[in-house]
Amino acid sequence: MNFLSFFIARRLSLQNNKNYIFFLISILSKIAISVSVFILIISISALNGFKILVNKNILSSLPHGIIQSIDKPFFHWEKMIKKINCVSGVNYSEPYIFMNGVLLKENKIKFFNVKSFNNIKYIKKYFSFQKKYQLSKLNSVKNNQIILSSDLSKDLLIKEGDWINLIIVDNKFSFQLNKIKIFSFQIKSIFHSNGVSNSNIGLIPFSFFQDNFNIINNINAIELYMSNPLEANKIILDVAKKIQNPIFLYTWINNYKYIYNDIKKIKIIIYITLFMLIIISSFSVISISLLSISKKIKDISILRSMGANNILIQLIFLYYGFRFVLVGNLIGLLSGIVIILNCKKIMFFLEKYFNNSLLLNNVYYHNFLLLNLHLSDIIIIFISTIVIGIISNWYPAYYAAKIDPSKVLKKF
Repeated sequence: MNFLSFFIARRLSLQNNKNYIFFLISILSKIAISVSVFILIISISALNGFKILVNKNILSSLPHGIIQSIDKPFFHWEKMIKKINCVSGVNYSEPYIFMNGVLLKENKIKFFNVKSFNNIKYIKKYFSFQKKYQLSKLNSVKNNQIILSSDLSKDLLIKEGDWINLIIVDNKFSFQLNKIKIFSFQIKSIFHSNGVSNSNIGLIPFSFFQDNFNIINNINAIELYMSNPLEANKIILDVAKKIQNPIFLYTWINNYKYIYNDIKKIKIIIYITLFMLIIISSFSVISISLLSISKKIKDISILRSMGANNILIQLIFLYYGFRFVLVGNLIGLLSGIVIILNCKKIMFFLEKYFNNSLLLNNVYYHNFLLLNLHLSDIIIIFISTIVIGIISNWYPAYYAAKIDPSKVLKKF
């Protein structure tokens, strides 16, 4: 019965294709549905990619978590770090020193932030956006060497190997005799800044602070790096239970959680908006089905008189209208998937032949355009469009099944 209704619907479609008006409307309907599905899948994959880049951007310039003492420093911070490193999910932890500083280069002055580092492995993440860079350069950093952001190097017109003067100003660690001391540093390397969070920062080895400041008994903050940063809140609570001291807890999610909430809201809005476009496109399919029914009333009556029941008639016109939605859905999905899988090649092609385009030379285009498609998104889009197609074609099929053959055949 189902195959019979399918073949009759296919024959009905072939007959209508000979009518140019029907054929034009059907083509436009398929194009409208396919374009809506194409835009939907590209938009969702762009949001997924943007979320990945936001994670990479944030996690390349901030500790995943920080624990800070409330009233007094961590006098046994080395033992505390050993306990923290034993907590599941924590890859590494070290003292967190973050100060204010002043860079001096000839007659130029620049205020910036100074951050310590102890493990070079977790400094290399600052270079994650840099395409060509020899990470072997960072295998050893001396006490009198500093790693700067590209924004600072541009402001002061300095490069790798140059020497600069540095004044560190912080109330926590005082100099002997309370005199301001100027330090000379050689620029070991320069990383590309990828946002406000790391555009004004310099990285100095922890051993420098040990040699020049009284920090052994003044460590009051420890930074953590985690295997799964998205679970930072849960992991840092496990750390607090392990330490069992009154501490202040902080994770990178605290300041950036709103970004992920906004991405989820935008994703829902895009889903709703584009699915509404698909529904609107489906109205043209309804009009085609109703026009076909009006032209085929005599044929429907003959089928009813030959013994066709309501279910067969409904299935015929359900298949007939559903074919437009299915074809448009598949075209939109396949074209979107092909574009997403070949987006890098397309970008390279555009960069090669459209060098003068303002869009392609824009920083946002190069650093923050990533298309990432999940299988779950494909399934959701495909099933949702199919459901919309079935619902939109239900009324024409129901209308066709209600035609009374006795009244129609009397006219002939």
